[in-house]
Amino acid sequence: MRATEAALIDAIDAINAAQAAGATDEQLAAARQLHRRASLRWDFVSSENGSGFHSPQEAARVLANAIDFARQAQLAAERVTPK
Repeated sequence: MRATEAALIDAIDAINAAQAAGATDEQLAAARQLHRRASLRWDFVSSENGSGFHSPQEAARVLANAIDFARQAQLAAERVTPK
């Protein structure tokens, strides 16, 4: 959960930095969508309230997907950040 949270925060920071540097909403749309996908997966595991008690492998898989989407969001934001 903590690694996923760190990846989500890094994605948010990258999106905010890109926006502050002048990236448009259109340019950031993909990054925001990827962040939302990551966030929904974190929300799912978090709201399950058992940290995967009944299926820890599935919780780990969902969180791994969340990390992947969050890192993709971070990279997408960094690619459109004006230099």
